[in-house]
Amino acid sequence: MQRATGTVTTLRQTWLAEGRVDVPPEAIDPELWDDLASESDRCEKVAVVRHNQRPGMLVMRDGSITSPQRCLVHPGGSALNALARSKVLADIASEATGLAHLTPIRFGFKYYSPDDYMHAHLDDGKCDITFSTGLTPNLGPMGWLPNLRHLTPQQVADRLGDTPYPQGGEEFPIWHRRLSGFDGRRIPHWRPPLDSPSREVLITVCFSDLSV
Repeated sequence: MQRATGTVTTLRQTWLAEGRVDVPPEAIDPELWDDLASESDRCEKVAVVRHNQRPGMLVMRDGSITSPQRCLVHPGGSALNALARSKVLADIASEATGLAHLTPIRFGFKYYSPDDYMHAHLDDGKCDITFSTGLTPNLGPMGWLPNLRHLTPQQVADRLGDTPYPQGGEEFPIWHRRLSGFDGRRIPHWRPPLDSPSREVLITVCFSDLSV
């Protein structure tokens, strides 16, 4: 990846302006996607239910916001670890955020069955950038509100209240086997009930700057 010395790169500009960044398709080895698909099938057999039914948004001490959600989750194995720790993904994360010492601190598979969902929330307060991709092709876009990016978590919670899928939001595409990064700890986002007859798999990878 070429970097512009002494200038703001396109990745950095997009991150500052929009709170997102797309990973080039060629950045990840195609064989790794096949390994991830096989690994997700194995892991699904021992995935655990994540079903938070507490109503409304709860602001946590780390600045995250929790809300109702339902899906299966698993932290993955060697293939997912290889994706999370790939140098090219770390370089893209650093270039976009301007942070030099990013480390993947949380990653996993999320298995969505028909009607599974995730209400509006904010990611872990340590997540400086969150990457996501559809390992299966029918996940559909995520909803998000980038215009609320510079509010405090409490202001976000006060603004949205108990609204699970806020009106007036934008769509954040979830590409099939192509990663996109976003400012998930500052921009409220959600996944409406899965409108698909089949189970779908989402991969998420969160990076944190551990130097601070």
